[in-house]
Amino acid sequence: MSSSPFEIFRRNLKPMMVFLTLLALFSFVVLPALDTYMRRGGGMNSDPVAATFDGVELTRARVARTTQNHAAVVRFLSELAGETINRGGVPQTPGFQYDEQSGQIQSLGIDSNPGEEATVNTLRFYNEAQKAGFELDDAAIGNWLTRFTDGTVSDGEMIAMLLRSSGNQLGQQHLYEQLRMHLLADLYQRSSLVGLTNGQIPVVTPLGQWENFLKLNRKATVNAYGVLVSEYLDQTDDNPSESDIKEVYEEGKERLSYPGSQSPLPAFAQPDSAVIEWVAADLQSFIDAEKAKLSEEEIRAEYERRIAGGDFQLPVESEEEAGEEAPTESDVEEATEPAAENSEESGVEASEETVEESDAGDEGESETPAVEESSSNSSLDNSVRLVMFQDESAGAEEEPATAEESAKEDIPAEETAEETAAVEDSTEETPAEEESAEEGSAQDSEEMADESETAAEESEEADGLEMADDAEETTSLELDDEPETRPQSFEEVRDEIATDMVVESARNALDRAITEANKRMRLYFSQRAVHESNVSVGVQKEEDAPKPLDLKEMAKELGMEYGSTDGDLVNRVSVEDVGPGASYGLGTGFNRRGPPFSAMMFGAPMQDGTVLPPQPEFSPLRSVDLEQGVSYISWKTEDVPSSVPELDDVRDEVVLYIRTREARELAKKAAEELAATAGEGDKSLSEIIPEGKEENLIENVGPFSWLEQLGFMQTVIAEVPQLDAVGDEFMQAVFTTELGEYGVASNDPQSVYYVVTPTEFQPEVEELQEQFRQPQQRFMAQLLGNQDARNIVRGFYESVDERTGFEMRLSNDE
Repeated sequence: MSSSPFEIFRRNLKPMMVFLTLLALFSFVVLPALDTYMRRGGGMNSDPVAATFDGVELTRARVARTTQNHAAVVRFLSELAGETINRGGVPQTPGFQYDEQSGQIQSLGIDSNPGEEATVNTLRFYNEAQKAGFELDDAAIGNWLTRFTDGTVSDGEMIAMLLRSSGNQLGQQHLYEQLRMHLLADLYQRSSLVGLTNGQIPVVTPLGQWENFLKLNRKATVNAYGVLVSEYLDQTDDNPSESDIKEVYEEGKERLSYPGSQSPLPAFAQPDSAVIEWVAADLQSFIDAEKAKLSEEEIRAEYERRIAGGDFQLPVESEEEAGEEAPTESDVEEATEPAAENSEESGVEASEETVEESDAGDEGESETPAVEESSSNSSLDNSVRLVMFQDESAGAEEEPATAEESAKEDIPAEETAEETAAVEDSTEETPAEEESAEEGSAQDSEEMADESETAAEESEEADGLEMADDAEETTSLELDDEPETRPQSFEEVRDEIATDMVVESARNALDRAITEANKRMRLYFSQRAVHESNVSVGVQKEEDAPKPLDLKEMAKELGMEYGSTDGDLVNRVSVEDVGPGASYGLGTGFNRRGPPFSAMMFGAPMQDGTVLPPQPEFSPLRSVDLEQGVSYISWKTEDVPSSVPELDDVRDEVVLYIRTREARELAKKAAEELAATAGEGDKSLSEIIPEGKEENLIENVGPFSWLEQLGFMQTVIAEVPQLDAVGDEFMQAVFTTELGEYGVASNDPQSVYYVVTPTEFQPEVEELQEQFRQPQQRFMAQLLGNQDARNIVRGFYESVDERTGFEMRLSNDE
């Protein structure tokens, strides 16, 4: 038997051909069909559903592809806007915002934050817009792009830029479809605000404006007695019925429960949480780093330059002047000697007589009980100064525009007029030498009475005239002298000089570090999103994932600080205790700050009825702590969705809630009885509170307003530190209760019921009305909108969710 390979092949040729034919059929027919089946959801967890609405199921693969395209379009529009501005144009499309000072684009006119949840919302509102009959054809989209470029970029240049920006992944039709989808979705959502806003300004009636104005500007002072709910807990049933337990559990099993929260509603679900990493840039650390680069010679040279320019000069203070006491009469007599000599030389003979009469008047006044000793001293001092002023006036007649004008420049007009009148009076009252002794005696008596009145008036104005008196003495003795100064030493101002030299470069270095860190983190997020999308459609494998970005190493390289929760999970409440937890988003326009960090990281409903989506994993989030002067960039490295516990796991919490609910009713009833007793018996709270509960009475609380304004169109309930977490219900009771009457209201978590009585409202209503007449005040009150409008917007979104059967499943593992 031949063992040649060719012989073996020839004998097995038929079976081999059959096998190869079957293999080809499997490869080219069965495998493609199986792949299509798996991609369409036929396999277990092959492409899970991300969301459902109107019977449409959005798969995660579709959401990922749309998000990827959205990110590419945002990147392209940013480059297109930059090119437009470089060519001298300005995008003319609605919603585009550009800060010329910082050179940053703040808004593109479409959503600039790609994310899976944002994509789901865009797709569902785009679907609603189409059902409502909203349309945008290709011609309208092209016109939008022309206005976006302000006519500076041709269609051909735009397409070339799009291909280059997207890596040849997007064409014109992809761009048009993305723009159509986002513009119509935004238009449909803005339609909910028709009649509620005029552009960006809420529509508020004049009465609503007045109410908003009062909430911001009217303040109340109250007396409050707190009835604690916890004190009535032992009066409740510790074994509620099983039906009550199940009812409360069903009501609160999907409501999130946060540790330490005191919500009056049942909440038993575990909240969503995350592991967070961040990098921080502190301006002071960058200043210190830049100062370390300076040499001692550079700092000293700057010191010499600024000293030569007159900087760092301090006045020399004499120790004698610092410890100088009030002048005595002997000091005054010595000070008058030069003035007397000057009066003789200038021909004024009445000066000495005036001083003598002043002395005589002082002796007479000391016996008069109506004039105090301080008044006599003041009279003596001012008489001396009047003589000096008189001498200057006499000299000024011969040489005008000299000493008198220099002195008057430093003396207020009213004080100068008063002193001039006093001089004229004293001159007229000076007796002539030829008069008899009797006439002189009578005139002396009159002058003593006049000087008593003058001394009393001058003693009342002593504080106001002190500066002018000093200026007169300085002018009469040393008109041209300037205060003596000394330069500060190099050691005293070295740090200040070094800081001034580097502060601008430190700010620039901080901005560069923040920009570079954000760029790297955003690039990694984009690469990771693209990889996950490719894995979901079978283009890439899990092991092809981009290399993780080491934030700790990056922070060290860029001169920033690194921080993390060390693998511990934090939620929207506990995150406030970590590094960036007290920071806020970047403010825009008139807003000094954006939303709080917890709302941006975990999502939250906003005042205008919209919902801020949670931050996806590894999506960088910029925030700033204005009080500490620290900028943060953070992201989630692990995201744990919320979960619903079983009844047995939270039975104790359910029973405690039922008992607390009963205790609230008992506490409220007790507070209402106290208020009724105080109102009927015309008694104060301190007279009717139970014995031993005096510490629960807090008097003279305030003044406080209903609302406090944080920024442009941003308000919060005013904080009342003496009370426990008061909210709208408490403020409503306070500001609608008349003075002397009593009201009852709980705090926000309904753990305390307060009996309150206002003791003062300020300012008066007439003053508030006068302020409200100012257009600016009415405008600011209008910007606050009203709660009814916010409820309408929130109800609009809830109605859309209910009508379309919307359900988000992005957080599910299935």
